[in-house]
Order: sequence, then C-alpha cells, then structure tokens
Amino acid sequence: MDGEIAIIGGGICGLTTAIALERRGFEPTVYEATEAYRPVGAGILLQTNALSVLADLGLAEAVTDRGAEISEVPFRSPDGSRLLSFDLGFEAERFGHGFVAIHRATLQDVLLTELDSTVRTGMECVDLMRPATPTVRFDDGSTVSPALVVGADGIGSTVRGEIQPAATVRPADCIAYRGVAPAGSLSDHASVGFEVWGQGSFVGCSPLGDGRVYWYATATEPLTPDRKPAARKQALGHRFESYPAPIPRLIASTPADEVIVTPLVDLAPLDSWSQGAVTLAGDGAHGMVPFAGQGAAQGIEDAAVLAAAVDAEETAEEAVAGYEASRKSRAERLVAASRRLGWLSRIDSAVGWRLRNLIGRLIPTRLSRRLRADQATPSRYDPDC
Repeated sequence: MDGEIAIIGGGICGLTTAIALERRGFEPTVYEATEAYRPVGAGILLQTNALSVLADLGLAEAVTDRGAEISEVPFRSPDGSRLLSFDLGFEAERFGHGFVAIHRATLQDVLLTELDSTVRTGMECVDLMRPATPTVRFDDGSTVSPALVVGADGIGSTVRGEIQPAATVRPADCIAYRGVAPAGSLSDHASVGFEVWGQGSFVGCSPLGDGRVYWYATATEPLTPDRKPAARKQALGHRFESYPAPIPRLIASTPADEVIVTPLVDLAPLDSWSQGAVTLAGDGAHGMVPFAGQGAAQGIEDAAVLAAAVDAEETAEEAVAGYEASRKSRAERLVAASRRLGWLSRIDSAVGWRLRNLIGRLIPTRLSRRLRADQATPSRYDPDC
C-alpha cells in the first residue's frame, strides 16, 4: 500500500501501531489530542500475548527492563487463603514470555523513545469526512487527507462515531479504584503480587519494577456519595481494611488526590471496524472491562496485524479488510470473556461469592493451562481470511 497513513490517537495502541508500521518501512503520522504527554495513569499488566508481539517489534527487552516480571498470579479469598494460581513459568517455557507489570506512563515513554515518526500533539480530531477517500478535520481547523486513517482514539472514538454511529458503549455496573504506592512503605515486599476475589469486589496489586506498587479494587457502586478525594480514600480504606496485606497499606500510602476512580464500561460488538480507507484499533474497536487483563494487549495485537496487512495488500481497502478478518473475532471473544469475569467479580450475596470461590479452588491445572494457552497465542495476519 502506498500513501500517507494517519493514526488518530497517540496512546499505547496508536504508538505501537506507528512503530509496527515503521518496522515495515512506512512513515505514519500520529495525531494526539492532548497538548503534551504527561506521566498520568497507573499500572498495566502486559500478558504473554502482548510480550510476544512486542518481542517481534524489538520492544520486549526495553519493556521488561523498565517493568517487573511476574512469575505467578495467585488468587485469594478475602481471608488470604489461596484459591488457584496461574503458573506463568508454563507460559514462559511454551511461548517465551510470561507477564510484565509496568506503569502506563513508563510504557508510553518506551514507545515514544522507539518511535521515529512524527507525533503531533494538540491535534484533536473533530470530524471525519468521506471514508472512501478520507479527510480528517482537527479542532484547530486544519485537515489532512491520507490514504489510510487508523482510529486509535479510545473508547469514546470520534473516528468510530463517523463510521459506526450506532455503536453502543455499555456500563458494566462497576466502579474501579486504582493507585500507585511506594514499595518502600511495605515491610514485606514478597507478599506483593496477587488478586483477591471478594464479596462484590475484585482487588489486586503488583510491583512495577521502579520502586512502586500498583493496586486496584472494584466495587459495585460508589463507596461514598462524597466526591472529595479525602472522603473517597477513607471509604476505600474502610471497605478493604480486612483484606490481605499489603492491600490496606497500599491504599493508605496513596495520596488521596492520586486515587483514580473510573466507572467501567465496554463496547458492544460492532458490525464492522472499517469503512472505505478508515479502520479502528484498540479501545475504539473493542473496548473492554479490565477483568481479563487484555485491554492493552489486544490493542498491541491490532498494531502488528494491521501493519502486516498494510504491508501485504495493494490498497487501503484491502488492507483494512484483511486486518479486520484476522482480528475481529478474537478481540470480541475476549471482550465477552472479560465481561463474564466482571459479572463473576460483582457477585455479592453471602452464598454466591463463597460458592464462586469454592469452584475456583477446584479448577484443575490442566484446564487452567488450556485456557491460558488460547489467550497467550496472539493473532497473526492471515491473508486467506
């Protein structure tokens, strides 16, 4: 495919897409709405499939060096007793990679450092015209008319609004609380790195490899009607004060105004990701709730498959059709799986959540490994799709 490629959105998916295209000899331009990149957000867990793709792009070593490798993901009940565990040694042996936890801003910095193409900040997309021969208009009045437009502009995607105006963003009836605390505040670093299936909640923590620890917790409704950070943190601490260490300490060590609160949503399956010479990637195509830990990973898979399709096909229309055929079904399976896990995490009846945890203890290792192997195998571009 010849011609200019415009990537709308400079988050993890957009930057990875630009790098993947660069690796194949293209020079895309990334248009990012924010005025400047800042170290915002919290932690992110990159699973085996994401690391496999990043390795293909020559990025896995840089990401691993700046994050924390995770050898095991144990699941616990609120009393601290063990339910089951994902043995990531199995995945590392079979696929060459396990999991890496890293701060979102650190990952962003790795990607920006590796990228040679132009990133234009302060360029918010406000309109997309004629998808067959697209023109993108920005909030400063300027326009570009590339050969291919990639909408990597998040779950509220403006690009998607133009090519799939009936798309439905669905509430997940769940609130996520996230934060980052200094590891030095903990007396037992070895206890950091697990997840808890609680009563109407899903809680976990992981080291980030930079002297900090990422923690997250969900609840089925806001923990306090008071939106002031101090009141919110106090309610959060009270809600999880009996959870296994170091969860209470991590919450207490996080400044109140740095606790991130997000009502969770996902995206109902779209009829199509593409129209003409325009396609979607990342959360704009398949935004999902975080319970499967695959949101960023699926955007990273998009990046590699789209770049391969652009390299293989003669026209933008053929490239986006091949990309969508290679990616859509897998991404949407994981959206559905994550939504199911979210439903399980919200069970708050006294009988229901204990029964769920009991079943978790009985899951055989062989079944767990089979499910993990499917998720750990990333998409590849298939020209015969």
